[in-house]
Amino acid sequence: MQTRRRRPQRRASASAWLLRGITTCVALAGFALLGNLILGWANDLGELDGRTTDASPVTLFIGQQRLSVPANMFRFDNQRNVGPHDHVDLAVHWPEMAGYQPAFRSDYMDTGPDAPIVYVTVRVRDTLTDSAGRLINVYQHFFQDGAIPAPAGLIGHRMSAESGLEGEEVYFEAGSTDPFTTHCTAPDSSGYPASCLTEIHAGDDLSVLIRFRKGMLGNWAGIKSGIRVLLLSFGVTA
Repeated sequence: MQTRRRRPQRRASASAWLLRGITTCVALAGFALLGNLILGWANDLGELDGRTTDASPVTLFIGQQRLSVPANMFRFDNQRNVGPHDHVDLAVHWPEMAGYQPAFRSDYMDTGPDAPIVYVTVRVRDTLTDSAGRLINVYQHFFQDGAIPAPAGLIGHRMSAESGLEGEEVYFEAGSTDPFTTHCTAPDSSGYPASCLTEIHAGDDLSVLIRFRKGMLGNWAGIKSGIRVLLLSFGVTA
């Protein structure tokens, strides 16, 4: 009888290790992608090359999705053209969620921790899940014990050493079935302020990556709703 009871325990243990191994592989792949995106964005802090004050809509396609985006939201002039794209990089001023204007120049040049600029990349979807999905499938398996202080409405956790991102933080909306979820980098010696990155799915085949300085985290609810309104103005539902 003792032998019969132990066998399912060993099978359960093996299954748990297999599941954990798969989860770890998915986590590392996702973290590598997020890390590369954040490093790329950090290199562009304070740059205004390619900006225009013209708010005329530019019609373009990303994948099969048609979008109409104001010209002054594009970060790079080589993306500001009619035709197919695999992604576009945008920057909008908070809280207006508006494109570049001369009155906003100092904010676009601001390299401080709470500069009121939200960076948005709309691209062809190449991930199975968004940030809310990663919260359930990946992030929560690598939380350190105990929550950390977070803005009202959010719960925060630091990532464990096992994740490969020790000291970085994840914040998510409390009590939601589709929680706002963001992954924030840890302060380092680079001189760049910490950033927070969120990914949501939109339309039939798009991913939308949203990045802002960590000092803006207290505005998460307005950013969440503002991005959805912005996407609707482009002709995309999220």
